Amino acid sequence: MFFPRFLCPLFCAFCAVSAAWAATPAATPAAAVPREKAADPVLRLTLRKAIQLAIENNLAIKVGAFDPDIADARITAELGTFDPSLNFSASHSSVTSSGDEVQGGGASTWIGGTSIYGTEYNIGLTGTASRYSRYTSGAQFGLTQPLLRGFGSDVNLAALRVARNNRQISEWEFKQGIIDVVTQTVFVYNELYSALRNYDAARHSRDLALELCKEEEARAEIGVKIELDVITAQAEAASREEAVILAKNNIENNERFLKQLVTSQTKTLLETRVAIDPPPTAVIGPMDVQAGLREALGNRPDYQEALVVLKNRHIGIVTARNDTLPRLDLIGSLNLLGLDSHDIADSLRFFGGDTRNPQSWGIGALFSMPLGNRTAKGKLKAARLLDAQALVVLKQLEQTLIVDVANAAGEVETSRQRIDSTQEALRLAKESLSAGQKRHAAGSATTFEVLQLQRSMTEAQAALIRAEADYRKALSEYDRQTGVTLQRNAINVTP
Repeated sequence: MFFPRFLCPLFCAFCAVSAAWAATPAATPAAAVPREKAADPVLRLTLRKAIQLAIENNLAIKVGAFDPDIADARITAELGTFDPSLNFSASHSSVTSSGDEVQGGGASTWIGGTSIYGTEYNIGLTGTASRYSRYTSGAQFGLTQPLLRGFGSDVNLAALRVARNNRQISEWEFKQGIIDVVTQTVFVYNELYSALRNYDAARHSRDLALELCKEEEARAEIGVKIELDVITAQAEAASREEAVILAKNNIENNERFLKQLVTSQTKTLLETRVAIDPPPTAVIGPMDVQAGLREALGNRPDYQEALVVLKNRHIGIVTARNDTLPRLDLIGSLNLLGLDSHDIADSLRFFGGDTRNPQSWGIGALFSMPLGNRTAKGKLKAARLLDAQALVVLKQLEQTLIVDVANAAGEVETSRQRIDSTQEALRLAKESLSAGQKRHAAGSATTFEVLQLQRSMTEAQAALIRAEADYRKALSEYDRQTGVTLQRNAINVTP
């Protein structure tokens, strides 16, 4: 396609107007993309502030915060198994015989419950009254102690221990949720910062093409250059203008992703602008994979959850084994009767020292065993299989953990090496462009060659920006894989 020479100034003017329209400040501290409305609210963020807001406003974290409290309520419910109960009953009777009506009544109260060793106990008082104002009272004491099934604290505290273990699981799950949100925020924040830098690089590349376009136009005016060089420069400038537009759109997309993470607002989500500071880059030494593995084994929530699940499986075996045992209970009781008296206070005398205070006691045993007992045996077998399965899952997780940590460490090292190589590539690309521009000014390099050198420098800038962003993201991913994200960001979790 051929552009007449008199249209060149108009095209360059159009490019300049487009450049002014798409311009944005450099990705310096508090950098933001311009909007149509200057009065739009601005959300100014550092990476630490973004992480703080993400934790405060993330709905998934708010949902997960209920789980530890729910687990606490279940612990309280299990503790209630051993709460004694206070009971009271009363009755009134009327019997008519031969025209005579005999009325009476009685009341009783007792306390009963179960201990952590399976002991069932009850202590109570009873009292009756007859028509002729005669009162009788009694005191009863009863104990039932399991000797096989249901004996001991291991069995009777099993449900409570599972509830407490589930409380730990809910805490680790809550921590995992925060770790994931923090890591995602770091990723999006770095992507936005990279988009800002890429936008600057795209504008700079376009401006270089526009400057070359003006130079070629001026030379064409005096007949030093041919029309093809002018058209080539114009076409390249137009192409780079598209790159600027795409880079600007990438900024806006990442802004929306970041706002979605750090704010719970919906009405002002699209109107709010974002201004961010450059993310800090931690300078660390060579990666120590073995140290990372030790940290992961002690801090990774998924691994700690698996350990607690294994504990629950062990408890399941204890309770299932208990159900296979026959029942053998030792039963004891003591009954004391008060005096049969017209006086209520006198009727409460249980230790009169004579035959008017009858006493009785008893001791016995109860034995019971289901024939076959296949239900209990099946449950025990299933509990043992679940325990073995949980152990295999734990070993599988350890294997995955080793690979994850090693891969994350390798990604950090690779990204660091990429930064070194891309920095050198950018330095050489700038030197090549400078030399090419000098040769072009002297007439020994073509316009196409200069444009290619410009493009190479832009690509080297993009590669360095990408490598630096990937390095920061790799550090965050390494923290996640080793389970130290919360410590690294000084986050204290108190669900």
